[in-house]
Amino acid sequence: MSRVMPRVGRALIPVLILALSVAGFMILRATGPEAPAPAGEERSWPVRGFVAEPGTHRPSVMLYGRSGSASDATLRAAVQGDVGTVSARIGQHVEQGDLLVRIDPADARLALRQAEAEVRELEGALESEELRARYDREALIREREMRDIARRGLDRARNLRERDMGSDRDVDDARERLEQAELTVQNREEAIADAPMRIAGAEARLDRARAAVEQAELDLERTEIRAPFDARVTAVRTSPGERARVGDELVRLFDVDDVEIRAGLPVSLEPRLEALLAEGRTLEASARNGGREITSELVRIEGETRPGASASHGVFAIREGGRSLGLNRFLELDLRLPEEDDSLAVPFEALYGRDTMFRVIDGRLQSLKVERLGEYRSEAGDTLALVRNPDLSAGDVLIATRLPNAVDGLRVEVEDDEDLPTAAEAVREGDPDLQPQDAGDE
Repeated sequence: MSRVMPRVGRALIPVLILALSVAGFMILRATGPEAPAPAGEERSWPVRGFVAEPGTHRPSVMLYGRSGSASDATLRAAVQGDVGTVSARIGQHVEQGDLLVRIDPADARLALRQAEAEVRELEGALESEELRARYDREALIREREMRDIARRGLDRARNLRERDMGSDRDVDDARERLEQAELTVQNREEAIADAPMRIAGAEARLDRARAAVEQAELDLERTEIRAPFDARVTAVRTSPGERARVGDELVRLFDVDDVEIRAGLPVSLEPRLEALLAEGRTLEASARNGGREITSELVRIEGETRPGASASHGVFAIREGGRSLGLNRFLELDLRLPEEDDSLAVPFEALYGRDTMFRVIDGRLQSLKVERLGEYRSEAGDTLALVRNPDLSAGDVLIATRLPNAVDGLRVEVEDDEDLPTAAEAVREGDPDLQPQDAGDE
């Protein structure tokens, strides 16, 4: 046992030494002076800048739409018959009145002959009624005279009987003749009174027959299907030899002088366009179709947002260059708006989000909220964003570089700040590498 204890003591000595060393280090660290922290270095970011030049600009907006026609007609068979000639061809340009399809007119001609024959028959019936009415009027005069004679004969028979010169039989015979004459007059008067109704009925039947003739003539004319206006054929649904029934589709075409373009409008722009149209302002838009320029004008805005669409559509009437334009053609429209005072054309790279830009003041960024007015085409053909902010002044330096960490107060270094470009020049320059620089390297 005595030999074990010295061994344990010798083993604890290194542990005690290590513990005392650690404790001493901790005491010295806690009581010693703090080392000064290294000074922080603020970084700056290189940016491209350009000079603000507010002025009067005419904005434009790029829209996308498709062509259509308000006069998109489907011509159908109005009569029944065999198709004889089909002159229309898909894609063909036709003029008003050109023959497109001819249906065999044999059935229509037969119907016309029957209608004309009925008219002649009813014309004779009307003349007969008019002659009968005239005869009845003439006969009534004579029959009234005969009635008067019969009345005087009855009076004579009665006088003779009272003087015993005649018999009761003579009186009865005279009375019978008078009654017969009165009945004849009454029948004739009724016939004369009924004559206007008989004549009116005959005239009505004749008018109906004449209308049937006009209908037959119209049906005969409708055997030739002609172009209702200057048009372009988009579909032909029949061919020679087919049996056409009433209502069958034959040809589809559209008016080449009534082509429109329907284009979606930005929601933010729609109220402004509505106001401009209400003021009677002319809003022109241009497009190109196969190298040809199309001039159009915004004439109305649809009052309903269609299912699946995010905004309403504007309808543009084509003024020039649209006669060769087909239906459902996709087009890019450059809509030109009225001039805007105190507006500024800037590269799209200068916009953060939709309505935020940054101005450089004393080497630091300051954010600005701007009003988007549309787009602007420079003389060189570049497309810039057109904005407005009343706080912007000529000569202000704006940045045209997309910084991932752009915030108010961020330190930046404008490249070539002694010879800054305009907005149109800035849009042609490339973006620099976004590498931070130490302030000590300036």
